[in-house]
Amino acid sequence: QGVAPGRTRLQAVLTTLCGAGCGLVLWVALSSALLIGGTDTMRKLVDLQVWGLGLGVVLSASGLGVLLPRPAIPGRWWLRGVIALALALASGATLAFLHLRSQPDPSLLVVMVLMACGSAMTVVAALALLETNEAGLGLPLRLVLALLGGASLLFALITLRWQGPIPAAGPVPSLPVLLLVATRLLLAMWHARGGKRSWAQSRGCWFVLGLVTALPLLLAGLLYLQPGWAGAIWPLVAVSILVGSVREHMQAY
Repeated sequence: QGVAPGRTRLQAVLTTLCGAGCGLVLWVALSSALLIGGTDTMRKLVDLQVWGLGLGVVLSASGLGVLLPRPAIPGRWWLRGVIALALALASGATLAFLHLRSQPDPSLLVVMVLMACGSAMTVVAALALLETNEAGLGLPLRLVLALLGGASLLFALITLRWQGPIPAAGPVPSLPVLLLVATRLLLAMWHARGGKRSWAQSRGCWFVLGLVTALPLLLAGLLYLQPGWAGAIWPLVAVSILVGSVREHMQAY
């Protein structure tokens, strides 16, 4: 059964936003676990963490547009996806609430962090398996794109919301690691879908590779020359990665 082009584009956008939101929830939740404490420095991170969790929860809720309405034959991964999404939204919102308290319970924080990280990745996996019906290259690629999208959003939030001293190019060294993994998986997926093809047939793949890896690297590299542009460059990096991820999802249908 074919999917209408409008529905395909909508599903690609919603799946990408949900994946990036889940990735953002995971990164912020992990930082919450590593920064448990009541020192002044930790409390200064509350604003950033609450913004990150709030944005992550809102974007993750986009998955409802993919999972609902309930299909005629839902399958096990649809049910797992719905449950995982509910847990991700609940744990992310609870973490944000706990950060707003002056003395949050450390044990409860750890429980929420574990729930948020596990459920966020389960959501991405469930959406990938619902899309491809098999645990091939599509699964690790979706997971990496979700982590990459979430990381780019976190870097943008750090630039826009963190008031403390931080080098504008501080997050740059960690970006190529995820970009390298994403590039390898994109090339492997490209090969699996047909290998070497003419430029007219493969330009979509090169377009994705440029948006997901090449352009973000170029933009991030500019920060070493123009650190004052950080407030514009990091959001552009996030937008480039998200648009490239949408395009990659479009090619999967």
